[in-house]
Amino acid sequence: MLSSKLKYRIRVFVWLTGMFVFVLIAGEAQNRKQVTKVNGKYKEVCWVDKQNPSQRNGLSIKYYKGKVIEKGNYKENERVGRWRFYNLNSILDYEYDFDKKELVMMSGIDRHDLKRKSPCLFKGSPLVPYLYLVNNLGYPQKAISDDVEGKVVLALKINSSGNITGFYIAEKLHPVINEAVVKVAKTMPSDWEFIAATKFGKPVAGEYHIAIEFELEKR
Repeated sequence: MLSSKLKYRIRVFVWLTGMFVFVLIAGEAQNRKQVTKVNGKYKEVCWVDKQNPSQRNGLSIKYYKGKVIEKGNYKENERVGRWRFYNLNSILDYEYDFDKKELVMMSGIDRHDLKRKSPCLFKGSPLVPYLYLVNNLGYPQKAISDDVEGKVVLALKINSSGNITGFYIAEKLHPVINEAVVKVAKTMPSDWEFIAATKFGKPVAGEYHIAIEFELEKR
């Protein structure tokens, strides 16, 4: 049996420890601030260091046209823990654990199936590479004159390290449209990162496909 004096000392210690933790958390919050960064139709609300606003530390939520497309935490500008990535309709596309470097879940695929095989993914919302192509593509005049409509699919070759090693048109539509897609593909940002495809937990080379629909306005 503990003496009443010892019980009192334990209570005091626990209470003081709780206060100490609170002070640490409060102090950490004082060194950070929440900011909103806007880049065209993209908006990011995140926590940054007060002394170094370019360094993210804490929760980050990225929006496109007001809809959430990415959500997770940063530590010294590095993504940590579990991140969630959404499509244009704010429907979860997949969840990735940056600490364990593994795919946690993906829309339409059973978790057990993911352990056997997982597809190559853009390390972020799938909207980012899609919108990059769409926003930098025009509708070639020749294709308009020929009344060409349909889908073209760009395939990015991704190695087992998650790097782009090449690309090609996996589904062709019209020569001038195919050429326009290739031209834009050559300008893709070099800092884009991908999650390599896996088989039984091991990374393997794969492909990342981006489908683009060309549709003429009806008169």
